[in-house]
Amino acid sequence: MDECPLCAARAPMIFVRRWAEYRLYDCPDCGAGFCDPFKNPGSGYYEQKSDLYAVSVSEKTDPMTFEYDEALALLRREVPSGGRLLDVGCGSGGFLHRARAAGFSVAGLDFNSARARALKAGGFDVFHGGLPEFTRGATPASFDAVTIFQVIEHLDDPLAWLKSAKSLLKPGGLLVVGTPNRDRTFDPFKDPSITDVDMPPHHLTRWNARALSRLLTRGGFTVIECRPLAYPLPVLQLILRNSLRLGLAVKALNVDQLRHAPAGDAAPGARAALVKSLVGVKQTLLDAAAWTAYPFFRAAYAAFGWEGIVLFAAAK
Repeated sequence: MDECPLCAARAPMIFVRRWAEYRLYDCPDCGAGFCDPFKNPGSGYYEQKSDLYAVSVSEKTDPMTFEYDEALALLRREVPSGGRLLDVGCGSGGFLHRARAAGFSVAGLDFNSARARALKAGGFDVFHGGLPEFTRGATPASFDAVTIFQVIEHLDDPLAWLKSAKSLLKPGGLLVVGTPNRDRTFDPFKDPSITDVDMPPHHLTRWNARALSRLLTRGGFTVIECRPLAYPLPVLQLILRNSLRLGLAVKALNVDQLRHAPAGDAAPGARAALVKSLVGVKQTLLDAAAWTAYPFFRAAYAAFGWEGIVLFAAAK
């Protein structure tokens, strides 16, 4: 691999590791990471991922990140009241609900046709497909703001999407981007049960602040800010749960052996219920511990320069 598909730099790419049928590389020039083969799997892939992309409408945003709060605070400062906003990758519509409640005129775009239909039925102006395709039929310079949360890491041509966003923005319009931070200090994706969420074909690219800033600049934007966000409390709770997932309750009760118990034996159900109860108690205790430790965790985050799991960028 001697060319970066993100910045077109021609130099030996840095091989990182293999993942399934993919090879992961880093670009020594732009600092981003990418996979080979480098191809988005298409909208059908996401429509089949019902565990991650449920067909539902929600009035709330994911409590795992602060990016939506940060974005709304910035939008209120930078965009006129009643301004037009396009949320790219609008998902279940949580940010559309919140932005509309904040006084913005909102529209959405999503890969998932079923979710787009559900939001349209809920009264939102939502379109199905990719941003470059949407742009070809849209009026140029017709939006005051474009938000792109947790999308660019899925794209095999993120620069084209940024250029499309730029063509839709009015002069001085605001672009807000959120994406996973590859330089995160604590990584909840190390849990084997969710490792594939941050790997191809789900996530094709990996970004840090330097690489994302360079991408925005190449897209014709002036970067206002690009920084990792602090860890919200639910992420600390998840990290504690994953780090202390020892399987002791299951081992102690020999749950695996219960699969071979005689038919009609009531013990497996009773023991499995006990395991479930013990796990619930452990999670409650860990959540309480995280809540108690959270102020100290935030202080340490600031003091030691830790980096959170989400990058937040704004540009004009």
